[in-house]
Amino acid sequence: MEITAALTNAPDAPFEIVEVELDDPRDDEILVRMVAAGICHTDLGVKAAWPAEAGPLVLGHEGAGVVEAVGADVSGLSPGDHVLLSYRSCRSCDSCGS
Repeated sequence: MEITAALTNAPDAPFEIVEVELDDPRDDEILVRMVAAGICHTDLGVKAAWPAEAGPLVLGHEGAGVVEAVGADVSGLSPGDHVLLSYRSCRSCDSCGS
């Protein structure tokens, strides 16, 4: 499916709003229709340190949206649920469990 994303091609290149191809969610993923998103200082730090030959790169881990699809192994979420996005969480270590 085609989506709109903020993409950068190199650590010193600007972000550009472009259309990119996105695969369907894998078994452990969800697809979220974004209604709000942000690029923060963490993203900018990753962008600055990312090897240029590894690009292009789409960043952003902060946002809010509505679940559109869930992978076969996902439980606890259904299409139509409203969600907030951040880093992936294991929900069991001290950092993720609090």
